[in-house]
Amino acid sequence: MSDRENTNTKDRIVITGMGVLCALGDHPQMVYERMLAAETGIREVTRFDTDKLQSSLAGQLEDSIREGALAGTAELSMDLCARYAIAAARKALIDSGLSIAHGDNMKHHDRAKGTGGKPSVLPARIGLTLGTCNGGVLSLEEQWNLSELDVDHTSRYPFYQQGDDAARVLGVAGPVATLNTACAASGNAIGYASDLIRWGYADVMLAGGSDPLSHSVYAGFNVLRALNSRPSSPFSTQYGLNLGEGAAFVVLERLDAALERGATIYAELCAYGLSNDAHHMTASHPEGAGIQRAVEMAISLAGVSKTDIEYVNAHGTGTQANDRAEISGLQGSFGPNLSIPISSSKAYFGHTLGTSAALELVTSLYAIRQGYVPATLHFEEAREGCEDVDIIQHSMRPMRPEYMICNNSGFGGHNVSLVLRTNGIEEERYSSVQNPERENSLAGHPGEAVPRRRVVITGVGAVSKGDIRKGNVLGAFGKDTKQVTETSFFSLKDYDKSKYERRMNQLTQNTIGAVLAAMEDAALGKSQREHTGFIYGTARGSTSSISNFLESVFVKGPEYASTIYFPHTVINSIAGQTAEKLQFKGFNSSFSTGGNEGLTAALYATGKIREGALTSCLIGAGDERSQLAEDIDRAKGLQDSRYEMTEGSVCMVLSDLEEADQTRSGIYAELSGLGVASGAAQDASGQSEALIRAVTDALHEAETSMGQMDLILLNSVGRPGELELEQVAVSSIGEAVAVPSVPSVPIINLNAWAGYGESYSSMLHLAAAAELVSPGAMHELAKGTYAHLGLPERSSAYRHILTISSTVNGSYSAAIVSSVAE
Repeated sequence: MSDRENTNTKDRIVITGMGVLCALGDHPQMVYERMLAAETGIREVTRFDTDKLQSSLAGQLEDSIREGALAGTAELSMDLCARYAIAAARKALIDSGLSIAHGDNMKHHDRAKGTGGKPSVLPARIGLTLGTCNGGVLSLEEQWNLSELDVDHTSRYPFYQQGDDAARVLGVAGPVATLNTACAASGNAIGYASDLIRWGYADVMLAGGSDPLSHSVYAGFNVLRALNSRPSSPFSTQYGLNLGEGAAFVVLERLDAALERGATIYAELCAYGLSNDAHHMTASHPEGAGIQRAVEMAISLAGVSKTDIEYVNAHGTGTQANDRAEISGLQGSFGPNLSIPISSSKAYFGHTLGTSAALELVTSLYAIRQGYVPATLHFEEAREGCEDVDIIQHSMRPMRPEYMICNNSGFGGHNVSLVLRTNGIEEERYSSVQNPERENSLAGHPGEAVPRRRVVITGVGAVSKGDIRKGNVLGAFGKDTKQVTETSFFSLKDYDKSKYERRMNQLTQNTIGAVLAAMEDAALGKSQREHTGFIYGTARGSTSSISNFLESVFVKGPEYASTIYFPHTVINSIAGQTAEKLQFKGFNSSFSTGGNEGLTAALYATGKIREGALTSCLIGAGDERSQLAEDIDRAKGLQDSRYEMTEGSVCMVLSDLEEADQTRSGIYAELSGLGVASGAAQDASGQSEALIRAVTDALHEAETSMGQMDLILLNSVGRPGELELEQVAVSSIGEAVAVPSVPSVPIINLNAWAGYGESYSSMLHLAAAAELVSPGAMHELAKGTYAHLGLPERSSAYRHILTISSTVNGSYSAAIVSSVAE
């Protein structure tokens, strides 16, 4: 990739476009004017019956705003979550002054001038990250009967479908991911998007969140007794929240590119922090320890002083436990005499769940540009634990803070904190950076180039079909492929009762088991866990828990929604419960891509380790079988796959090579290159192009070539024609570099022996590649142990293995797994 930036530098990322859709309007100026007038969008819900629920209020979109937002996608078969996202993302792109080059315009593309005088970006160089709490749940609600799900509506439901649909409609062909860290999701999406630009995987990113108002979700908060029958007022004496809906997006790009084209710059995203409370599925840590860790991580990575922070836009839901805990966490970061002005924007437009961070950020930045910061409406008197704090009340306060923080937290214990600089950026020249310390703060050597750290795999664990493995995942695949259809289940209660709790779903049990095995394989001790990151990918989450909750609503009625299963409708619950049981309190994220979760988790963790933000990170991915899973399979055409559907979890420990050497950890392999591309055009040529781009980028990053690959592990979905198309695309890359003395590279797919799971299979192939290049593999290869898998006897070790994963919607990721030179 000729225009990939040197990842040794810490490029500064700025926000140059913003789009919004909420109860106060569909344009930042409109929303700002109504906020300035102290208006609230909280009103009576008209979409569904609330007579038997404790509240009838929500931040519902006005009909005219909603109809206008949906007009551009009226003919498309998509969930409202995706349609809201498209509306807000389009507005952000228009606001940025950028366009996406298409067709003949791509031939004459110029990044700064674009075509027709308008700056443009190539489809392959713009990506999209979407944060959502509930995905396409409205598509299941529209059917209101899980026993008779149809293909059309059900195909719109998966979480990953929302990001994929938005990217496809907008023409985005770069990295695409749906972040699902509950109410922290869009903040996580914005942070990850900035990483993807700094690491060179994109030039521009669309990042934000979307969640429509949902009857079943409203019922879930009702049964938790979290709703307020009056317009809410965070930090005040009246307890309870009002739900809201909408979408918000930002356009992110490098500061130098923005300055070159004369873009409006709303803010610089200096850094972000992620953490997990590791405390409870729905309740915040009472002392706000999780949000404190996220804030301190963000400030540290931003390279700014705590005294530089002049405003905090808080999560502030209005619930009794959350608000007090958040203030406690902020006091832990900034001192007991917390004097920084704080407000929560949720009283304006409700708690918009996965949209919250993006919406609250966009509306805050726009207000700051006008010289104001948001207020906390309806404030009466500070509640216990929130006294003696500067809560901005009733009316927006005239302020132009140079640095601000935006905080959000969610079910599963996930927290995100964004640090932004809001003033003076447009006056800068890129060649005279005002804060060089921030550019190199991760390495601790101001002014010096930061060497890219090497990332190695030091532990592997897997659970499938009742079997748990510490390494040696290939040993699970016998010569008889009939083993794939065998039904048996792993019992965490039998394996480690201390980590089990009653009614724990199978996916969480499998994941905790796989993580325990990987940590033991890597000799990762308890003392290291708190500082070890945890990044988890799941396409669907626990479909059995989701089914049980929706059944309680659809059959018994919304007033009888299940308190037991509601917290698990957010699919970050797998990562959250794993973090709670194993006390992973540091950098935590959860996402969905619909098939390449394993390689995406590897890319995310590798980037954070390379830049020094982490020294080690657990990555995991998993799937679960259920009747709802089978219905989704049918909707996605997976019943036609040549592979049996399966469930399981695979986890790995990634470490900085120097750290691994110092701790004498065993090393399987090095992750030397990664690539990712979305299939914006869902046809054969679009899929082939995406695969080729992902592989080419991974080879480029590893500074190697196809001719150096000893083996290709190809994780294919396996629907009719897919594997053949992928094999042809891979071969076309090889043909470009082939020489007579180099034999063709074997292309192996393990799904015939292991079965197929969207998330599980992606991580499984990566783990297998790590084992095959590890020092211990040579003995087994020489004996022909894996010949039945298509791996012949070898007299020499594998040095480089190319691993490729596809998604059900035609996107691809690739990784180069290399042996580590002694």
